Order: sequence, then structure tokens, then C-alpha cells
Amino acid sequence: MNFEKLVIFLMIFVCAVVPVCAQETDTIEMVTYLDGLDREVSVPSEITSAVTLAPSLTETLYFLGAGDLIKAVDINSDYPESVSELEKVTSWDTGVNYELILSLDPDIVFASEMTSLDDISNMEDLGLTVYCVKNPADFSELFETILTIGGVVGREEEAVSLVENLKLRVEKVKAAMDGCEDRALVFYELDATDPAKPWTAGKGTFISDIIGLSCGENLGDSLDGAWVQISLEALIQADPSVILLGDAAYGNSPEAVAARTGWDGISAVKEGKLFEFDDNLVSRPGPRLVEGLEVIAKLLHPERFEIGQ
Repeated sequence: MNFEKLVIFLMIFVCAVVPVCAQETDTIEMVTYLDGLDREVSVPSEITSAVTLAPSLTETLYFLGAGDLIKAVDINSDYPESVSELEKVTSWDTGVNYELILSLDPDIVFASEMTSLDDISNMEDLGLTVYCVKNPADFSELFETILTIGGVVGREEEAVSLVENLKLRVEKVKAAMDGCEDRALVFYELDATDPAKPWTAGKGTFISDIIGLSCGENLGDSLDGAWVQISLEALIQADPSVILLGDAAYGNSPEAVAARTGWDGISAVKEGKLFEFDDNLVSRPGPRLVEGLEVIAKLLHPERFEIGQ
């Protein structure tokens, strides 16, 4: 074979081989899922990095043992403590920091109903893969959501184990409440910046469901809407026997409530049935909702739980 023929042969060989090699090294296996907006979203079969845009999503990934995948979170994410070390891709005034997310080059961005459709569209226009998670409406949907997220990040076994554990804990509370007829009227305080018109949670919220499962009656169920204000006059007339201070983190202690003008006539205040409560346990639709149920059940009916349980 002369030199000219040898060159031609080598050129043909290279042209035939290089595309195949490139395909093998550059091609990433993709899997398609239906997200919370009923969109088909294709993600890598092996997720190695993620950004979360809601506390519930951040917490869910950590509970699945996938916290190491998270490269950045939204400004509200603060659990577990190690989250404080991560970069924040949202802020109180400027919204989503697209440039920062792009610089992190995540395999997937987990968004929730807290994320605007415009932000989702803008991120996708920049080439980011955005998977939207619909907020669960009850514990059954919560468990389905955990299983779905577990599947997306390759933590199927962990998700099944987590859901089984959470279900057992819910059933344990239900069993403790079995036969309970002493349903305390509960006022869940969300925000009493104006003590004459405090905010509370109504029907269709996890707060209402959890109070019900804890053998309590949610005062907010009698009002119109999921997040509503009630006048002090109406609150006094309803006369709740228990008040849960979901706004305790903002300085609303039992002592402060008792000192409010007009509140001293409410049974819960007179009997000292005011309890500080971590609202994050019931306002974030993630695995810690079950802990919220356990805490409220024990606050309303401590006699139905063994000491130290």
C-alpha cells in the first residue's frame, strides 16, 4: 500500500470511529417523568446535583439521604442546620437568581407551587431542567410525593422505607386517638400582628387535618377560606379551649397573649392552655408534617400517650 492510499484509509477509519466514540462518552441516559404541572420532564437517569426552591423539597431530599446532591437552596430553607452552609438562589427582593443557578450547572431544579410560572419558564429558556412538585393536600398525597421524588433522584428504596416509617407513625397517633370524644376547640394562630384580627388556618389545610386527627376541632373550619382573619369579637364568642401559637418564633409567647387587650376572657387564656408551636412542622408539606401531628396530638391529649413516648 503506497503512502497516498494509507492516508485515505486512515481518514476513512477515523471518520467511521470518532462519532461512535463521541456518542458513547457524551450521551447521557435520560428518563422522562410527569411533574406536578402535568408536563413531561426528561432528567438524567443518575442525578448528581440539584437545586431546591422550597423548604419542603430541601427537607424531603435530606430525609431521603440525598442531601449531598443539593448544591443550593431557596432563602427559606433552614433545616437541617447544614443547609445554612449552602448558597441561596432566591432572595426577599429580587426573586430567583438565574445566573447563580446556571453557574452551579445542576442536573435538576426542583420547584414547587411557590415558584412562579414565569420563573419556571425563564429557567427552562436558559437550558435548565425544572421539575415542579405539586403541594400534597393530605398525608396520602404526601407519601406519593415522597415516592415520586425518591424515584427521580434514584433513592427508590430509601423513599419506600421512609414512607413506611411515616405511615406507621401516623397510624400510631390514630390508634392513640381511637375512641376519643373530648374534642377541644383549637385556635391556631398564624399571625397576630394585629391582635384584633389574627390570622388562622381554615378548611383544606394540613393544619386543620392535623388538628382533626389529634382529636381536636379547628376553629378556623367555621370561617371562609384556607388562610383567614377572624375578629377578636368572633374569637371571644367562639371561646377556644386551646390556642396553638404558630407565630411563637416572632415573639408571641403565652405571657404576651395573656396580656393582650380583651383576650383574658378566652377559656384557653384563663386555663393556661396556650402552647408555643413550631409552625414549620405543619406549614411545609414534607416529611416533618408527621412530627407536627405527633406534637399537636400530645399537646391536645397528653393523657393518651405514655410518658417519654
